[in-house]
Amino acid sequence: MKKILSVLMVVLNIFLISCQENKPLNNTADVKEEKVESQNAKKITLSNMSDEDSIKEVKAILKTYLDEKNVDKFLKGVEDYNEVIEKNGLSARFEEKEQPEYDVEKIAKLWSAKKGEFIGTNCRLNSFILLKNNIEIKKGNIDDSLLFLDNSAIKTGNLFDEKETEEFRMLFSKIKTENTKDINVHAKKMEEHFSNIKFDENARMISVVLHDNLDGDGLFVGHVGVLVKNKDEYLFIEKLSFEEPFQAIKFKSKEECYNYLFLKYKHYHDETTAKPFIMDNEKFVKLDLYNKE
Repeated sequence: MKKILSVLMVVLNIFLISCQENKPLNNTADVKEEKVESQNAKKITLSNMSDEDSIKEVKAILKTYLDEKNVDKFLKGVEDYNEVIEKNGLSARFEEKEQPEYDVEKIAKLWSAKKGEFIGTNCRLNSFILLKNNIEIKKGNIDDSLLFLDNSAIKTGNLFDEKETEEFRMLFSKIKTENTKDINVHAKKMEEHFSNIKFDENARMISVVLHDNLDGDGLFVGHVGVLVKNKDEYLFIEKLSFEEPFQAIKFKSKEECYNYLFLKYKHYHDETTAKPFIMDNEKFVKLDLYNKE
């Protein structure tokens, strides 16, 4: 019975935090604080790639570094998603604005009405679609206990072949860690895991790593996106959640991207777990914000 309850708690936890609707795991006061911070947040240059011009711009940048077929597959998914949700709340061209709050309930209804059992794609699935031919993943132990929604989407949507599915599960496997809130300890564990992967220096995988202790202490990639350089700026590509839209964001530096991600997900922990932290490919990103927030 205890084991069953533990599994149920993990399932509930993942629904709350793993590339899902953005709800922090803390008390009401923290939630209110996050809303205030959101209202005063620094504006970002963002597009949901919902018109022809923005699609062309993003395609040209991505194809500089990534496999052309993978970019086409990714953008086909973007266009399909945007059409299914009737471009509800989406920005077409790149514009400077605060992070939008999307109508998740309306989007979910539109999606389920047209797509049925296929729940769509999330941050991990889309990052892998883009990067799968640019990274090399060695075989190793896999713990995909936190990837049940991802696995369902892969099967229902026929997203990857058998080899790709195994590589996906390996890349985003849950990693055992220690019972500590010291992110430096956890970061070493993630660096060890990612040392089995040869990443691309030009198309970088930027991950937000979360600490979970409901079924033993573990680390997993709760959010992830792809960062590429474009002249004197950077383009970051992400899918916020299964329900929420794709976003393409322009940053002046890699550090701006790191800070954006940490501030967005900094509340995704509780009093017993470590703060989220950022990985750039296989390397731990050290931020002053870890000690300030």
